Amino acid sequence: MLPYNHSSIRMKSSLAIFSSLLLLFNAAAHERHPFFDAHTPHDLTQQSTATELSIAPATDIRITATSEMPQAAPLLLTAWRGERCSAQLAIRADGKANQLTVNCPPLSNGNSSIPVSASLLLYTKAHGVPTADIISRDTSCNNPNGVMRGVWLQIDVPQNAAPGLYTGLLSISAEGCEAVQQEITLEVEAANLPKPKDWKIHLDLWQHPQSLARWHDVEPWSDEHFALLRPLMKRLADAGQKCITCTLLDEAWNAQTYDWFPSMVRWVRGKDGQMRYDYTSLDAWIHFMHDEVGIREQISCYTMIPWHLSVRFFDEATGKYASVKAVPGTREYDELWAPFLRDFHAHMQQKGWAEKTCIAIDERPDAYVRAAMKLIDENAPSFRVASAVDKPSALTREVYNISPVITHAGTALGELLRERKAAGKITTFYVCLHPQKPNTFTHSVPAEAEWLGLFAAANHLDGFLRWAYNSWNRNPFETTDFVHWPSGDCFLVYPGNRSSVRFERLRDGIEAFEKINLLRSRADSSPRAAEIIADMDRQLLEIFSVERSKGSSHTQDVKQAQRLISETMRALSEQPALISL
Repeated sequence: MLPYNHSSIRMKSSLAIFSSLLLLFNAAAHERHPFFDAHTPHDLTQQSTATELSIAPATDIRITATSEMPQAAPLLLTAWRGERCSAQLAIRADGKANQLTVNCPPLSNGNSSIPVSASLLLYTKAHGVPTADIISRDTSCNNPNGVMRGVWLQIDVPQNAAPGLYTGLLSISAEGCEAVQQEITLEVEAANLPKPKDWKIHLDLWQHPQSLARWHDVEPWSDEHFALLRPLMKRLADAGQKCITCTLLDEAWNAQTYDWFPSMVRWVRGKDGQMRYDYTSLDAWIHFMHDEVGIREQISCYTMIPWHLSVRFFDEATGKYASVKAVPGTREYDELWAPFLRDFHAHMQQKGWAEKTCIAIDERPDAYVRAAMKLIDENAPSFRVASAVDKPSALTREVYNISPVITHAGTALGELLRERKAAGKITTFYVCLHPQKPNTFTHSVPAEAEWLGLFAAANHLDGFLRWAYNSWNRNPFETTDFVHWPSGDCFLVYPGNRSSVRFERLRDGIEAFEKINLLRSRADSSPRAAEIIADMDRQLLEIFSVERSKGSSHTQDVKQAQRLISETMRALSEQPALISL
């Protein structure tokens, strides 16, 4: 593995490398990793040429190639200054539409303007169904007969935008068709959302750097690898990410991903029988994520309790790799892990990272966790433990960062949550392949992803965890399926730093989380402000409950929460003694 020279010279050279690599990989991408997208027709029969186009807002539907066209209507959006405002539109032609093109000039209030990004959605397959999830950089395509095409709008409202109404027209054109337009109205409210680096949410989406290295055919931990990682990880940081995903051993999750998930620490048993540890790759990754990308709150190290309970190492005596299995609570386990913890703790202290380091554990039995925690306390006192659990147990009070699955999150609320907050501990929740809804699968209703952040805010949780940001399958542009799991379970973004409808709606929910907590910070300003916030909290708790999560009202719930946030902000603004947000 190649060492990483963390220097300003290297950073500058990496930017140049990334620019040239992007051109190279984009040129080769369609050959090596073909897109499925529905503009490649499967039926080679004659298609009629389009003469008419139609367009309509479609923010809350999951677009497939044969979706019904929604009704035409004005598009009305609301945002704070500093917020990213997104929307989905649907377009359809009455035949094959050549050079179908979308264009959206900036929105204007008559005195100033706000830029708008408008691009086409590309199709991939979810359980065999062509589904529009990939947010492309394309503004035109040749669209086959009868295929609905999605358009993604993104409006990053400037922090200094004047409050008020901004309007504009998005236009769609194609050869032989009269252009059609969509009216857009954006209301910018008199409140400010801080920059993502100042967001409070504890977001933990697990990263998989080797997946990107495989996709782009680059050497792991090389200059080229880091140059390609940078924009994808900056996208994650700009969503409020707090944790760096690190691996202490090979395949902590027992090969549950398409790509190898190797250790960032090289374990070597010398000819003298003593184990030593090479942290070169781990240091390169942490330096990159912490210092360059800006994710600095928690270093999550997986794990002392792998699913296979084994550690792979290089044996200098034989010149081969070998493995040792050790069950927590046994003498063999203590003899394997205690020396590592002492060495690793000293290394992280020397790097200045020890206080941020968590030994991370994923759904392991309490007896195993207790044995690991005992060793950590004895040998690495600065380290803490982070654990995703199926449901809370007696250990919940002791673990620094706990994350139960949403269906059992209710058992971590109330007095227990207040106790944990008072002790400075972190409590989040997660979804994975379970539950079926709400979730972030490719086929999920879009509002479900946004619902998750609102659930965290409504229940005063610290944030959200999901196991995979970019554990790509063989080719996510063809399908988001992988083995028997729900489609899209393994990743939220696509190669080439392409976002998705799912990820952007999740980010919308994170922004709502921040807005709700900013409003709560005003509660102590006056008795009337306290009443306003208490009423908001009461309504949010009624909407975003564990029981309600199992239903089908996620779209309605999100819309209701959006209205409630705006109403609360306006009610607080009417109080002259209160400081504006």
